[in-house]
Amino acid sequence: MPPSRRKPYAASALSAAALAALALIPRETAAFCAPRAVPNAFRTAAPPSASKNALTTPLSMTPQESSATESSLTESSTELKSMTVVDDLDDIDWTNPEAVVCARGVCAPADEAVVDELCYLEEDEEGALVGMRCEPNSEKDERNVFSVDFLWPRALLLGCSMLYGTNFPLGRIMNDALPASATTSGRMLLAAVALSPFLPKLKPELRRNSLIGGCFCALGYLSQSVALLDVPAATVAFLGALVVIITPVTSAVLDDAKLGWKDSPQTWIAALLCIIGVGSLELGGEGGLGDVGWGDLYAILQAVGFGVAFRFTEGMMAKEPDQALPITAVQVGMTAFFGAVWAALDGTGLLGGFGGDNGAWLLDATTREQYALPGLFLSGFSGDETLRNVAIAAGWTGLITTAANRVGETTGLGKMTSSEAAVLLATEPLWAAVFASILLGETMGPEDVLGGALIVAACLTSALLKREDLEGVLPGVGGEGGGVGAEGLPRAPKGETKTAEQMAP
Repeated sequence: MPPSRRKPYAASALSAAALAALALIPRETAAFCAPRAVPNAFRTAAPPSASKNALTTPLSMTPQESSATESSLTESSTELKSMTVVDDLDDIDWTNPEAVVCARGVCAPADEAVVDELCYLEEDEEGALVGMRCEPNSEKDERNVFSVDFLWPRALLLGCSMLYGTNFPLGRIMNDALPASATTSGRMLLAAVALSPFLPKLKPELRRNSLIGGCFCALGYLSQSVALLDVPAATVAFLGALVVIITPVTSAVLDDAKLGWKDSPQTWIAALLCIIGVGSLELGGEGGLGDVGWGDLYAILQAVGFGVAFRFTEGMMAKEPDQALPITAVQVGMTAFFGAVWAALDGTGLLGGFGGDNGAWLLDATTREQYALPGLFLSGFSGDETLRNVAIAAGWTGLITTAANRVGETTGLGKMTSSEAAVLLATEPLWAAVFASILLGETMGPEDVLGGALIVAACLTSALLKREDLEGVLPGVGGEGGGVGAEGLPRAPKGETKTAEQMAP
């Protein structure tokens, strides 16, 4: 941590069912059964193709026709053996829950042909999300781990994590050249425009929570931008990874998730690793506690903003996985709104020195034309090299790493488990350190390397370990609760998982 710091800034804060598919019993299938029968798997079951033909076959037929009919009836009989007999159709659970994959604030529909684990929602009688229940996917196709089909979604998600890592050094570059309020506002405005086509697709019942989550998301982005004024980009990225403990704590407060040692020991281990890692990052330099400034607090506040936002977005996306991009559009739109408010207050000098020493930049015609959109791009590509670099960075972080990256993330996410996705996304601060070294020449001392490694280890602990893995290994571990999973949502207690292939008697 560099000993020199800019002056402290004033404190600031901004606040922020699974779809059911109706399956109908085909008349032709029901005609064979008394009492009635329904297929075990609603998604794939279909009436035997020969059933209707079998019922309408003429009494007189050629030997060839007789043989074909007998074969058809044999196939029909085989299919009927896999059906569950029930006495009353009212006893059937017609719900067809959709399996999802969730990681770090994003959920996507699970591709049940390839994922190793299927996770389903658990809701109370009022339809409120109370947890996730996951089970191994016994019906997935066998795949070669070196095949393109296996590798491409993981490479895509790793690439998304790498692109997210560029936000930190590029944010520092932009803030060194322009007011932080101007760069943040411009970047988020570009992202909001790019994602705006998804806004009309947002379901009305998700609007309230989307706006609340958007407020906390804005808190995360704006705090990150302020932190990058003082704190090295790699350190801001590592401190941002504290979401690994913020999200479970938020679930405990809002969802009554069980976070005791016996229910979620992995969360406590991750928290301990995070605390030691933060201590190494913040106190390991020559100045010790004296190196800690307002920028470090804003870097931690970024984790609070994103961590709470993740709880809201994961809860909504887990119930409505096809709403990932509309929800993201609302989040980015809210961030652009608060960024514009910040830019207006800062640009007119109402915030004084908060956010840098470029106050009242909107009141000067020259700086207003250069710093605000579209003037930034017009000035940047007309000869000013500094503004050109800032314009490229704003376009990259707005259109690529904020808007397009979310599309790529949701595309790859559904083809792997939540744990795999969480591990790949946990590499973001490592990429941030790499790009900060390349673009800014930042170096990390031994204490920075140790602190960063411990925080990443905390992310991996939360992603890979489950309570069941630690039962019998650590004292006091075990209970009826399910704790919190890698996706940050409360896990349902152990027990039989109810899926679309299972019906209530």
